[in-house]
Amino acid sequence: MNNASSYILPVVASLAFHGLLIAVLTLGWEASNEPQKRQMPKFVQAKLVTVDATVKKRSAPPKVDMREKRRQQELQRQREAKAERERRAALERKKKQEAEKKRKAEAERKRKAAEEKARKEKERKERERKEQLEQERQSAFEEALEEEEELLDAREDAQAVMSVAQAIQQRIESVWSRPPSARNGMLTVVKINFVPTGRVVAANIVEGSGNAALDRSVLTAIRRVETFPEVAELAREEPAVFEREVRTTLLNFRVEDLRQ
Repeated sequence: MNNASSYILPVVASLAFHGLLIAVLTLGWEASNEPQKRQMPKFVQAKLVTVDATVKKRSAPPKVDMREKRRQQELQRQREAKAERERRAALERKKKQEAEKKRKAEAERKRKAAEEKARKEKERKERERKEQLEQERQSAFEEALEEEEELLDAREDAQAVMSVAQAIQQRIESVWSRPPSARNGMLTVVKINFVPTGRVVAANIVEGSGNAALDRSVLTAIRRVETFPEVAELAREEPAVFEREVRTTLLNFRVEDLRQ
């Protein structure tokens, strides 16, 4: 547009100059026919302005190729669709990565929780085992102590019972009068029943000697003593021992010191 304007102005100026020249020549011709004073023509210096014939014409807008346009539009649509698919795929990958990350974190949390639980359970069992061992040792010690005490008590009880039995037998033998038919080696076993006062309430032959007179002499001696202070004392001090060991007493009476 600027190039066309630059050519129009010289063309107009050239046309105006030639018109003026023609007018001057015409007026000069007419004046020469009249009887008037001839005037000297005035000379006008002019320059010829040439117009470049190569003035470019305004080019018409190029024709639009609809098929190419549609092809470009389709390519653009495909590019946009691909970009959208890639965006969605990237978003889906991100979601999967986050889900996998959460899954691993949860699995790790559960693993640590399981390990912690197992550790605490192991510690609890170990603590219980130690406590059980300590209880067993303590129980064994207490049982051993109790057994020792029981053993000592049993020994003391046995000694007390033996002492009482010897006292009973000595008292009976001190009044026992053996018959003439008795012989050394004869043995009479007697069961005697006492009450806590030490009194004899029953006396029976458990095993006879084969000599009726000897067996009767033993029972007669028991009835003569009748009450035994040692039995009464044991019944007062150790009633359980009396009930268990002395209330019913078996005594052996053997003939050993007769002269034949």
